Amino acid sequence: MKKLILKPIIALASLWGKMLPERIVLVWQDFRNKCYAAYLRHFFVGAEELITNGSPVRVTGGRYIRMGRRVTLGSWARLEATYRWEICSQTFTPQVVIGDNVVLAPFSRIGCINRVEIGDWTTTGQRVYITDHTHGNVSYEQLSLPPRHRPLYSKGPVKIGAYVHIGENSCIMPGVTIGDHSVIGAGSIVTHDIPPYTVAAGNPAKVLKTITAPSESPQVEDLN
Repeated sequence: MKKLILKPIIALASLWGKMLPERIVLVWQDFRNKCYAAYLRHFFVGAEELITNGSPVRVTGGRYIRMGRRVTLGSWARLEATYRWEICSQTFTPQVVIGDNVVLAPFSRIGCINRVEIGDWTTTGQRVYITDHTHGNVSYEQLSLPPRHRPLYSKGPVKIGAYVHIGENSCIMPGVTIGDHSVIGAGSIVTHDIPPYTVAAGNPAKVLKTITAPSESPQVEDLN
């Protein structure tokens, strides 16, 4: 029955795609994204000129999420400021602070029970996971419980500086600070602090390169 219903729908969509010029499709997508962004911005604090490049976006605890101007959210992004974990009767006051012109690519996810801060102009690749907590604190007693029945535990807040690029499929773990102007390579697991102006990658992520400012040319005294 499903195939009988889907077949004409797919055929119609294919015909529609062939008939419509690409420019019209792009204009429609842009209009749709602007409408969705206008609807979505009311879930957050701030979020002026919010941009979306697809839907849906999953939001939990939007009143604990503060956004700057012109933040871009990719399709299937998840922003979770967890204020209640009913299984363990826990309550939290999470703080997610996202700066101006930040880009969270499709399938990116932020999980927060403590504090997650992202500086201006920072960009993530797809499927980046940023979290300030885990299920349990890795004790023998808690590991004996099913993962969903372990209390949420935060090792510390996460702070990501400005002008940072985080490569695709990377994880930023609890208690980590990433300095301004750093680059995190794709597929990295960041478990320790990363200094500013560095390139880091790996599991666990390690600093591969430190970027220094170009040295100034020595000035020659004019003896004339």
